[in-house]
Amino acid sequence: MASSIDPLPDTSLEPVPRVSVIVVTWNARHYVERCLDHLANQEPHELLVVDNGSTDGTREMLRERILPGAQFILLDNPGFGTANNVAAARASGRYLLLLNSDCELAPDAITKLADYLGRSPAVCAVGPKLYTPDGSAQRSAGRVPTLFTELLNKTMLHWALPYYTYGWWGFTGTRKVGWLTGACVMVRADAFRAVGGFDESFFMFMEDVDLCVRLRTEGELHFTDRAQALHHGGQSSMRSDVKTAMLVEGEASSRGYFLKHGGRRALLAVRLITALAAVMRFVVWAPATFWPSLRPSARSRLRAYPRIFLDSVGMGTVGRRGAEQR
Repeated sequence: MASSIDPLPDTSLEPVPRVSVIVVTWNARHYVERCLDHLANQEPHELLVVDNGSTDGTREMLRERILPGAQFILLDNPGFGTANNVAAARASGRYLLLLNSDCELAPDAITKLADYLGRSPAVCAVGPKLYTPDGSAQRSAGRVPTLFTELLNKTMLHWALPYYTYGWWGFTGTRKVGWLTGACVMVRADAFRAVGGFDESFFMFMEDVDLCVRLRTEGELHFTDRAQALHHGGQSSMRSDVKTAMLVEGEASSRGYFLKHGGRRALLAVRLITALAAVMRFVVWAPATFWPSLRPSARSRLRAYPRIFLDSVGMGTVGRRGAEQR
């Protein structure tokens, strides 16, 4: 894993902010610029930006922007979790805000999240309410995954029975949850380090859920709508071929998660559920190729589902990092 850190001005005499913000980006230049613009209006914080091997001019943009005290860490795409771990090892804040590059924080979001942790010693991580560009609430928190929730999600029954995300609560108010999305979550730095940070065997997907399950040994996880952010979602994976690869990687990470937390029997059950779901989803999405607006997404999925089926029955690959090989 190659890495470098751009030289920075000496800030050793400045007070250490209570929050270190970690932004990991990959080929999302337009969005990371907007992300940084919104961060400029937050309370003073330490900023660490990790570029995971972008080829869209992101690195050049980061070098050109004048961000006093910021650390720019350049990696060769070792994965989302690994990139966050590298930055967290260099962070000095009491709290770590893990922030996707396609998120835009609402005013005072950092202050509200940090104040929440400051008032709640039993809580080790808190996540804000996330909105999608169309104004709807993103499913950004939920129950600890089980075979039952996996069955609901894979068969698309979760739309009719949203048990995994606590029903039709609308992501309002404050509540204890089983997991928080890694797109935007504030974690106590000592808790993050106590559990060893992200499990780096997950290249992408499920690494945030796995982290949250392990963080539960350090304290509670809470969702609050007092802090909010806009999350564009998936802006590093808009190309059709990348979307296909990420669908396949996501299923590999899911199998790795259940093997880690449920053992071989759970893995076998997930393989069966996933294989059946891949066939069902292929049938559902095939007619969508006749609608021009749905055609790009449908083609990505129709390329992915046969690979996911073969992986699930043991006749294909197991994802880039092989999270199942434990």
